[in-house]
Amino acid sequence: MMKKYRSVLVALVVSLAFCLPAFAAELRLAQVADVSSMDPHRVSDIYSANVIRQIYSNLVQVDENMEIVPDLAEKWENPDDLTWVFHLRKGVKFHNGEPFTASDVKYSMERIKDPKTASPGATHLKEVVSVEAVDDYTVKIVTRRPFAPMLMSLTRYETSILNEKAVSAAGADYGSKAAVGTGPFKFVSWSRGDKVILEKNADYFRGPAAIDTVIYRGIPEDATRLVELESGGIDLIPGNFPYQEFENIAKNDKYLTYKIPAMSTLYMGLNTEVKPFGDNRVRKAMNYAVDKQAIVDAVYFGYGTPSRGPLSPVIWGFDPERKDAYPYDPDKARELLKEAGYADGFDMTIFSDNRTERRSAAELIQAYLAEVGIRAQIELMEWSALLSTSAKGIGGGFMLGWTGTGDADGGLTPVYHSANIGSSNRFRYKSEGIDALLEKGTATLDQDARRKVYAEAQERIVEECPLVFMISQQLLGASTKKVQGFKLYPNMISPLFAVTLAE
Repeated sequence: MMKKYRSVLVALVVSLAFCLPAFAAELRLAQVADVSSMDPHRVSDIYSANVIRQIYSNLVQVDENMEIVPDLAEKWENPDDLTWVFHLRKGVKFHNGEPFTASDVKYSMERIKDPKTASPGATHLKEVVSVEAVDDYTVKIVTRRPFAPMLMSLTRYETSILNEKAVSAAGADYGSKAAVGTGPFKFVSWSRGDKVILEKNADYFRGPAAIDTVIYRGIPEDATRLVELESGGIDLIPGNFPYQEFENIAKNDKYLTYKIPAMSTLYMGLNTEVKPFGDNRVRKAMNYAVDKQAIVDAVYFGYGTPSRGPLSPVIWGFDPERKDAYPYDPDKARELLKEAGYADGFDMTIFSDNRTERRSAAELIQAYLAEVGIRAQIELMEWSALLSTSAKGIGGGFMLGWTGTGDADGGLTPVYHSANIGSSNRFRYKSEGIDALLEKGTATLDQDARRKVYAEAQERIVEECPLVFMISQQLLGASTKKVQGFKLYPNMISPLFAVTLAE
């Protein structure tokens, strides 16, 4: 009887096994903040960029070494210095089932350049004068003058390719309730302040991803992100890992850790239209007043270096001859403030989001400024509010960072060119000299000559300093061991297509 019972039980288990769904691979990630939108043409923050990277494709992309690789364009050529011809993949479909063709590239480029879009990505296409769909699978882009960083600019998430039908159908809801690309994952839902859910695109042109579902959660508190990782609530922290905890978790064989030099730099921007930040002597004084190495040690636990200028050393065009920008010299700071008519200092506000390292850096800056008579109060803002307000012109200093592209143009032009005042030039600083150098750099095709132009531009930006230079960061991440194949990218935007999960 017992033998017969076992046989029935085995048969039942086997039959139930056939009825149960296969292992569903769900990857749960934690970022510091929620996304601001999933419309790539309207965002300029890294948290939105990471989600956008999974949903959309570009004409070309970068690999983990920041080398250009094909994406929607299989190949390209330059018949002359002003013309780029891209040959597109065939058989690619958008997530709404629409076929991808050259008309989608034309639509996307023109939407980015349209002033009504107010796209931060417009700076990456500033030299483009026409986009022509030669046929369904050939696009010709003509520039006003030679544009050396064209390919790197086209790798930016802001230049992702959209489907016109999907954008028109969603209207004002595009980017919040709808996001349609050709990437490896499809948008499912966004619960503001909580999470974004993506699902595998079975028709992705490189083949379906191994992961079925991706969940991005915005968790501002370092301690909470770490607890979620340790308790199994999340699988991966893909950057912005709590610096103070990294050494400990790296010693724990339950986890995998990731560490690379980042393309990003942290700074305290200054709205130069607000007094007294229009005075170069005041800005220099503030730079001398802050001990950047002490902030690297105290806030970033040594995972970074004081900035040597406006570019990270891993970006092409960085001038290796540069020394630290403004070594700590409080006496020099006091001297400059007195010279500018502020011997007794002044009152100001430092705006920051609430992430631990930015808030802690702001508090140390506040203390250093107080030593030279500058009385700063700190005002914490929600991330998307800080971005939108600083773009319009915020009333003081603001804690932000910039990544750009792997090229000096992407690291400098969006942030320092006066054409971008009102979007990515949050300093609201205009310098005809800097503008001219940046324009010369983009139009110079000889790489050695370009390096010299950008070296001069970096020197000029350090001299005019519409910001307090802070640090060049290291990018840290950690995951459970079931996460396999994940790679940190220097631009802080890591694709998930190749990631697998062990059962």
